[in-house]
Amino acid sequence: MDFLLEQFETAKEKYANDPFMSPCCNSGWAKLDKYYSLTDRSPVYIAALVLSPQWKWDYIDNNWPSDWREPCRKQMSDFWTKEYKSTAVTVPTQTSEARDGVKNSFHKWAQQRRGTCLDQDEYTKYLLAPIVPEVTDPRSWWLEPTQRKSYPALSIMALDVLSIPAMSAEPERLFSGTKITITDRRNRMGIESIEATECLKSWLSKGSRVAFADNDLDTSEDIP
Repeated sequence: MDFLLEQFETAKEKYANDPFMSPCCNSGWAKLDKYYSLTDRSPVYIAALVLSPQWKWDYIDNNWPSDWREPCRKQMSDFWTKEYKSTAVTVPTQTSEARDGVKNSFHKWAQQRRGTCLDQDEYTKYLLAPIVPEVTDPRSWWLEPTQRKSYPALSIMALDVLSIPAMSAEPERLFSGTKITITDRRNRMGIESIEATECLKSWLSKGSRVAFADNDLDTSEDIP
C-alpha cells in the first residue's frame, strides 16, 4: 500500500494543473488513504511486513515515522503472544544416556529442566536470524520444511497472515456459489463442511491436489 500511495502522491504533483487528471488523482489518493488508515484497526498489515523475511522490521524502521514504530512493535508482540505463541511446540532433545536407555532420578530431573530452556520464543528467534534479501515470495518461504520445523507456531501465523487476499471480491464470489451446494434437500450440512466443500471445489478447479482428514470436518449437523 505504501507503494501505491507513493504513486498517487507523485501523480498529484505531476498532474496538478491538468483539469482532467488532477481530480482523478486526488480521488484515487483519497480512496487509498481511507483504506490505508483502516489498517490501524488490525495488526495484520504490520505482521505481513514483519513476517516477510526479506524485510522484517527494516522496512518499517526505515520508512515509517519514528512515533509509529513503538506502537507497531507492541501490536505485533501482542498479536503473536495472544493468538499464536501458545501453540508453540517444544522439540525435545535426547542425551546420550537417554538414547542408551539409562535413566536415573538426576537424568529425569535434568531433562525436565532442559525442556523448559529449549522453549525459545519463535518470534524472537526469527528476528535474531539474518534477513533473507533474495526472498520474493514470503508465503512460499514459510511453506518450506526448514521454516515449518524451526518456527512451527510462527509459520502458522505467517501463512494465516500472508494468505489474506488483498480484496474480498474473489472469496465473496466463491462462497456465493453455496446457493448451488445448499438446496432445499441438502440444508443440514455443518458450517465447516460447507466451507471445506467450497474451498475444495475452488482448489480442484485450479488443478490443486488437496486432501482432508476426517476430523477436519464438522459432521455434527450433517444428515444421518
